[in-house]
Amino acid sequence: MSGADGRKPVLELRNLTIKYYTLTGIVHAVRDVSLVIRERESVCLVGESGSGKSTIGLAVAHALPPNARVSGQILFRDEDVTKLKGDDLSKYVGRKVSIVFQDPAATFNPLFTIGEQMGDVIRHHRGVKDKEEVKRISIDLLKKVGLPDPERVLKSYPHELSGGMLQRASIAVALSPNPELLIADEPTTMLDVTLQAQILDLLTKLKEELGLSMLFITHNLGVAAEVCDRIAVLYAGKLLEEGSVEDVLLNPLHPYTRKLLECVPRAHAKVQKLRHIPGTLPDPRHPPPGCPFQPRCDEARDECSEMPPLIEVRPGHRVACVKYLSKGGE
Repeated sequence: MSGADGRKPVLELRNLTIKYYTLTGIVHAVRDVSLVIRERESVCLVGESGSGKSTIGLAVAHALPPNARVSGQILFRDEDVTKLKGDDLSKYVGRKVSIVFQDPAATFNPLFTIGEQMGDVIRHHRGVKDKEEVKRISIDLLKKVGLPDPERVLKSYPHELSGGMLQRASIAVALSPNPELLIADEPTTMLDVTLQAQILDLLTKLKEELGLSMLFITHNLGVAAEVCDRIAVLYAGKLLEEGSVEDVLLNPLHPYTRKLLECVPRAHAKVQKLRHIPGTLPDPRHPPPGCPFQPRCDEARDECSEMPPLIEVRPGHRVACVKYLSKGGE
């Protein structure tokens, strides 16, 4: 279904549920999540560590570990990618969808140069065989991500580059197959504040220049405000709120979203210590039957013992909270 502006869905999650089978029990990582990312749109998955954000990213990239079990649908251009195998899977992974990981060092093999590894990706996904053409494409990509002296970078081993340079190089690798969807999994967490800002600006610029759709994973609502069009708030594997950046940040509906916003440091506010949300996430092996945030919520009531559905309180702004079931909105 196209959006109001006519942009078609690139990625659609329908009732996505993911479980990990472990020696200590079944981990319910993602529970019944439905979400749409349209053409040239960036959507942020936001939530505390353990909320299921990275699991969703890995599922979309077809990179879950063997002990994971997926139910529901992951539709890419209306095709259910959970059913892809063989050549069809190879054409999807890396070509249509690419991922940038939190640790750029994990992207590269330390025994090979950046150029050798970029060349392998370009030859495999683009089918380019000519050595000089591969080098030209590699240099063009490194320039696109703002790396100076790209020829030197191609000859360098991963340990010879700084963290910021290595993350830019990993973004170049992710872009080399010309993907339609880029998954960025906490790509700035391991960088200092100045480099974080540079990488966020780069991703925003590349999204506009290349017409990319982007799934951005972060625990920081401040970061989400910089790069995304819409925000989806996850908690204990459940989608609790989803809407435009303006709606979610300026008029948050779910108590958990408001708590997350209170934890974002503000330059103009002097505080003795950083705020946090008291309590911890529920055990994913034994998720509560109702709203998972109920034990930590200041506004909890008896009705929270049953999980409310996601309802649209305002156009494009959905929330799963009992407060809005009887009101139909504010």
